[in-house]
Amino acid sequence: MAIKTTRPPRTLGDIKTVAGRSSNKNQRRYASYFQLGALELERYRRGLERDAAQGRIDGINQRLGEIEGEMQGLLVEAGAEGVQRPTKQGERARVGHRSETRGTVTSNEPTGQPRGLRIRY
Repeated sequence: MAIKTTRPPRTLGDIKTVAGRSSNKNQRRYASYFQLGALELERYRRGLERDAAQGRIDGINQRLGEIEGEMQGLLVEAGAEGVQRPTKQGERARVGHRSETRGTVTSNEPTGQPRGLRIRY
């Protein structure tokens, strides 16, 4: 014969622990050192990310220099020796920009729409 009780069964929430209730200085010092260690590891990983990104930037800048050199060589070869191409990003000419070609639209595209690839997400 089973005994019936009115008390609900015990669950994990009923287990009493003392974790996190300690006012011990050693416990707080341990937690502080653990946080310091975690921050050191994050700083190391971010440094590696920064170095990798800087390497990619250096590679891109090197390739841009090579491209500019090849373009100058082709311009000289084509006989356009007096043409100087700007190299800084702020000085680059906007070839085919909408404001420069506004009066010469030849396609059946509406004039208010920009030309080029349009992607919608």
